[in-house]
Amino acid sequence: HTALRPTTAMGSDNGVKAQSNSNEDAKAPLLPKLRPDGMPDMDASEKSGFVANFYPAIFALVTLTIGTAIGYAVWSYGATGLYAKNMLAVEEAQTYWVYLALVVFGRMVVFVNLYPAMVWKSKIMRAKSGNLRSNPFIYRMIGENASENRIIFEEEGDVGGFNRANRSIHHMVENFGAFVAGIYLAGAIFPFPVFILVCMFAVGRMMHQIGYTTGY
Repeated sequence: HTALRPTTAMGSDNGVKAQSNSNEDAKAPLLPKLRPDGMPDMDASEKSGFVANFYPAIFALVTLTIGTAIGYAVWSYGATGLYAKNMLAVEEAQTYWVYLALVVFGRMVVFVNLYPAMVWKSKIMRAKSGNLRSNPFIYRMIGENASENRIIFEEEGDVGGFNRANRSIHHMVENFGAFVAGIYLAGAIFPFPVFILVCMFAVGRMMHQIGYTTGY
């Protein structure tokens, strides 16, 4: 038997490599660089900095720009006459303010969902931390003789698949408020395009849930 010793693996995102004196060193798997409580052992250079605070707002604006461009294309190359007719009622009742309110609401939903992930998650785990990243919360015990180990979702086997399948539901609930409202408001103007988008959303959500069960 050869003795194994942990050592820092240069260039490795996850830190340490199991090494021995045999020729199997090159094939030894990279092991996560963890703290005693089980969380990734990250130095200051790995954690998100001040600039990360702007990422959620930037992403919200970028996706708004992309969505506006898609909407303009639908208007220009779709049934423009029908869309213009449908918009007369909006103009007359001044409900365009409701549509603008939905845009603001939607950007808020994007921001509050991305702020924990882009700003805080990157302070406690790496981009390559795998299934650990599916945890929306990290728990710890309190009270007498409490362990310092952090408590996370079970990630292995059928239980892990079950946990991530349910986590996919949370992802949907976290994001679909503005989408559901948009089905009614946008559907009144662009009925067929909205039907297509809802079909794409439905297929995408089902694919996400099925794929999530196999791993992050």
